[in-house]
Amino acid sequence: MPMEVLKHEGPGRLGLVRLGDYSFRTPALAGVDFTLSPFNSFFYPKEPDDYDFNLAPAIPLGFYTPAEVIEKAIGRLWSVNYDGFNAFYLPSLRKTEYLDEFFKIIERYNFDAVYLGNSKVLIKEYRYFVRILRELRERFPNVMIIADLEPFFYPLAVYLGVDAFDTRSLKLYDFEGKGFTQYSPFLWKNEQNSLDFARETILLVRKALEGGKLRYLVENFFHTQYHAGILRIADLEHPDYLEKYTPIQKETVYFISDASIRRPEVKRWHSRVLKRFTPPKNTELVLLFPCSARKPYSFSRSHTLYRKAVKEALGSGMAKVHELILTSPFGVVPREWEWLAKYDIVVTGHWSEEEIKPSAELLARTLEKYPKDVPIIAHLDEAYVEIAKLASELSGREIIFTRVENGTTSRESLNSLTETLKAFHLEGTKEDRTYRYFEGIRKVFDFYFGVGAGEAVLPEDGKVRGSKMLRLFVDNQQTGTFREGVISVTPFGMQRIYDSLKAYWVRIDFELRGDVFAVGVNEADPAIRPDDIVGIVRDGKVVGVGKAVLNGEEMVRARKGVAVKVRKRA
Repeated sequence: MPMEVLKHEGPGRLGLVRLGDYSFRTPALAGVDFTLSPFNSFFYPKEPDDYDFNLAPAIPLGFYTPAEVIEKAIGRLWSVNYDGFNAFYLPSLRKTEYLDEFFKIIERYNFDAVYLGNSKVLIKEYRYFVRILRELRERFPNVMIIADLEPFFYPLAVYLGVDAFDTRSLKLYDFEGKGFTQYSPFLWKNEQNSLDFARETILLVRKALEGGKLRYLVENFFHTQYHAGILRIADLEHPDYLEKYTPIQKETVYFISDASIRRPEVKRWHSRVLKRFTPPKNTELVLLFPCSARKPYSFSRSHTLYRKAVKEALGSGMAKVHELILTSPFGVVPREWEWLAKYDIVVTGHWSEEEIKPSAELLARTLEKYPKDVPIIAHLDEAYVEIAKLASELSGREIIFTRVENGTTSRESLNSLTETLKAFHLEGTKEDRTYRYFEGIRKVFDFYFGVGAGEAVLPEDGKVRGSKMLRLFVDNQQTGTFREGVISVTPFGMQRIYDSLKAYWVRIDFELRGDVFAVGVNEADPAIRPDDIVGIVRDGKVVGVGKAVLNGEEMVRARKGVAVKVRKRA
């Protein structure tokens, strides 16, 4: 009865566990949603079937257990008869080099659940906590991870990969007359409520997961220094772990704390600007603008005024200008990607070093993509100027700054922008305008699939039909659609992307009839993230297009559950 993953947010997931005729959703509570046998108890029932999860006999090693004792214990564990047991007790050890030996036992006997021992000690050891969860989650995608933690740790623990919690130790709080509050462990209630509070918290975590809001819940509840330390270690030392399980962003992300600027969506954005953005080939001038509160930026008052000033100065030459928007924490947003930069952040005019330096480094590396003879004009104020100057130093590219007074949209500032641009004599043709119109669509496909995907679905001889919902055609066959940054791809379009890039594919060897289950996936592109559009490939041919439920690596390792929800068959 391995666990089936239904939805991800980071390594945290909504899951389904089937136990004969009974099933339950995760995250879950032992003693509420399922039963868990006592650990090494003298009162262990004669029949293992009395519990949903039966903990195998184990040796409860302490966190600081010396190597020789661990080695002796591992030798004993290999001799245990694991028949009738479906849950393994994994001791948390400072000497993580021995983890692999325990993992081999889990793999050999195909356990359905792993009970993470010494959990309450482990959360004080930030790096070990994150590392052990990562190694378990990556190696055993269908295994349910159970920990023994207080309810105020549930959101963070679930976000990092824990699926269920033992509630038995909570009775100690009732015994001491302590009742939990949302501010525990600083403010306590007087009456007993440990199990009720655990139930309330797990329902809150489930609801947050369902709505894609678990990270907000985590950031809203930094109850202890351990919460802050663990999340910081996860963000800074394991960003790839968090990112690969994080679904592709569809809704606005709200940056609500200092920890928000380290979210996986930010790391992904920076990576895609570096790897998947290429400047339009006809660029003869680069313009740097500040972001606006309204998204997409083009709909804002400030950007409407910038555009008007640029048109007044350059006329048809606008088709040879490329615009980059500077913002925190995404750093750099190419104009074509403004549809995709859905975020909101508190704007105070004060930027931290953690915001300025990464933005400047990203801008510097982006500017290096343009030919050296292309001039760069910056119409910026406040901290944006600091970012651009630092990027200029890092890239060795000269940036010409307009004279800004009383904000970038004042009459004086806009006049300065117009006068600065008039020194450049650019002329755009009808072909330039058509090319840029096509590029606005292509770049979005490049963001989702990689450089060249846009060219595959909309080459130079391609056609665009429609007004609001744009339909893309090659040789009278539809490759996809585009509307305000939202795309879809047909099997024919996906075949062209596959032939061109060999990207976002899931390989099967059977006739496609419905959804693709993980057990039927032979191979998958490791770049796939949950909610990505993917092509289902059989014998080199795209036989269907669907939405990924799991990431590419997980699809191959998982033994249960849907890997791809099929939308269109060829």
